[in-house]
Amino acid sequence: IKLGVTMKLLALVLGALNLVHLVAYKLRSASNVGLVVVGDPSFQRRYAAQIKSLRCYAERHKYNLHILSASEYEECHRFKDFFFRKHCTVSKFLESQPASYTAAIFDGDVVVAAPMRSLEKWINHSADVQLYNRCLFHEIMAGNYMVRNTPFARDFLMRWAEYYDRRPSGFSSADNGAIQLVVMETVQVEGFRTCYDMYRNLTDKVTNLDHYWNYVHCTKEAIGPARAWNMETGSLTLWPRLEFYVADGVFLNRWANDEVGPIMHHGVKDPKDVTSFYYKDLDQCQLNESAVLRTAKQLGETALHLAQSYPEYFPKGHGCKQCAEDCMKTFSCAPLQDAEAPRPRQVSDFQTSSFTIVDSPESRRHSWGWSRWAV
Repeated sequence: IKLGVTMKLLALVLGALNLVHLVAYKLRSASNVGLVVVGDPSFQRRYAAQIKSLRCYAERHKYNLHILSASEYEECHRFKDFFFRKHCTVSKFLESQPASYTAAIFDGDVVVAAPMRSLEKWINHSADVQLYNRCLFHEIMAGNYMVRNTPFARDFLMRWAEYYDRRPSGFSSADNGAIQLVVMETVQVEGFRTCYDMYRNLTDKVTNLDHYWNYVHCTKEAIGPARAWNMETGSLTLWPRLEFYVADGVFLNRWANDEVGPIMHHGVKDPKDVTSFYYKDLDQCQLNESAVLRTAKQLGETALHLAQSYPEYFPKGHGCKQCAEDCMKTFSCAPLQDAEAPRPRQVSDFQTSSFTIVDSPESRRHSWGWSRWAV
C-alpha cells in the first residue's frame, strides 16, 4: 500500500513539474520569438495596414514585433540593393538577440488570415533556416522565412547578401534568384558550377525570362524535392508548397482556417483588401471571419484542386510523401528527411562540380524536383 501511495505521489509531482516546464517553455518560447518586417519609411507607410495585422498577431501570441528600415547597421550599407541589404540587416539584428531567439521574417505585403493559430509548428521545428517553395512559381521564396539565432543561420544570411557582388548583368530577380544558389552552396549538392555559370550568364532584360527560368530549372533539378537537410554545422529545411505558415493567398481564394493551412497570406498589395476583406475592424484586431475563414475540409479541398490543376508544381498521384492526393487535403505534405530517397548527391567539391541537366518536356513539368531523383 505504501509503495502504491508513494508511486501516486511521485506521479503527481512529476505531472506538476511537467506542467511547470510546459508553461515555462511556452512563456520562454513566446518571448524569444520575433516577427520582423524590413522596409524603409515609405514602404512602412504603404503597407501600414498589413503590418498592423502582424502587430495584432504578435500581441495575441506574445511575440515581439520588430520593424527595421535596413539602415540600422553600417556593415550592411555597402549592399546598395535593398533586397540584399535586408538579409544582412536580419543577420546583424540576430547578433543582438538571445542565443535561443527565433525570427520570422516577412515581406510587407503579408496579412494575417488565421490569427488564432500560433507559429508553434515551425518554431518547434529544429532547423536553423526554414524556407519554402512558392506556390505556382518555380523558385524558392525569398521574402518570408524563419531563422534561429545561430552562427549557421547568420552566416547563411550574410552569404545570401553577398550575392549582391555576384549579380549578372541581366535580370536575375535580385535576392529571389540568388537564394537558389545559396541553398545549393549550403547543402553542397552536385551541379553547383553548372547552375552558377547559367546564373552569371544571365544577360536578358525582364522582358525575356527564358534564360532565367532555365537557370531556376537547373537549381530545382540539383536540389531535388523539399527536404529537411542536416549538415555538420547546422540545418536547413525547405518546405513543400502550401506547407509553410505563409502562402500566396490568392491561390486559396483568400481563405484560411484556424486548424490547418497557411496562417498568413502573401501578395496583398492593396491596403483596402486588408480593411475591407480580411478585417472587419483592424483597429480592434477583428477578423472578417465570414469572408476569410472556411472549414478545414473546404480549405483542404481547395488546396487539392489547385495541386491537381498544376502537376508541374505538385507531385501527382499516391504512394509518395509529397503526393498531392495523399496529403494535400490535410496540409500534411511534409519535407523529406535528410537521408530519405530520392536524394541528391552531396559532394565535397560542390563549387566546381557540374552535372548534366535533365531537360526534357517531362522534367520541365516537374518543378518540384523529382524528375532527376525519382527511383
